[in-house]
Amino acid sequence: MKVRAQLRSIDIERVILVPVMALLLLSTMIALFTGGNLASASVLVTALHLTYQVLLTVFYFMLVYFLLTRNPASARNGRIAPTAAAYVGTFLPFLFAYAGGSEVSEGLALFAVGLMALGMSFTVLSLMTLGKSFGVEPQVRTLVQHGPYRLIRNPLYVGEMVTLTGAVCFSPTLVKWVILLALGAIQAYRATQEELLLEENLPEYAAYKLRTKRFVPGLF
Repeated sequence: MKVRAQLRSIDIERVILVPVMALLLLSTMIALFTGGNLASASVLVTALHLTYQVLLTVFYFMLVYFLLTRNPASARNGRIAPTAAAYVGTFLPFLFAYAGGSEVSEGLALFAVGLMALGMSFTVLSLMTLGKSFGVEPQVRTLVQHGPYRLIRNPLYVGEMVTLTGAVCFSPTLVKWVILLALGAIQAYRATQEELLLEENLPEYAAYKLRTKRFVPGLF
């Protein structure tokens, strides 16, 4: 019984994710300071891509910081499916690196990196707003209702999907589009499970849910 209690007290999510995110932070920093492979791109495309890389570095830094300093969860969803979906949704985008790519026009490249920079800006803003309430698995800490969360309940997922849509447009393949669609379905499932858990444990969540939308302000 004592061993089980000790295991429950360990933040498994922190143990798993902090080393991974720290390595990703190091990787993005190396990529940022060594330069990318956009030598033939226009100045604007290169500048937007650099902006995206800076924002991505900030994003991983904040992930590590918030995972290390966040408050303990007051409630968790202990079921296997939502927990598995949380980790699959977190790591599935890394399959893009193995899904090939194709050349696109200068105009589409500009649109794509613009979408990536815009999406990552929104993601960083959302994570900064969420702060120490951040979690990957379905958990309850505090209900954040300001910033992007004043309008929609899942801005982190929205920012991520916008960013990844831009990444797919920048170097598209059929496999990448399939991965993106699968990720969208997983993130929708995660959002639903997280909202159910919050509604069960936070009395104020019902009123918050009534005045916000899940993904798109005023629509959905």
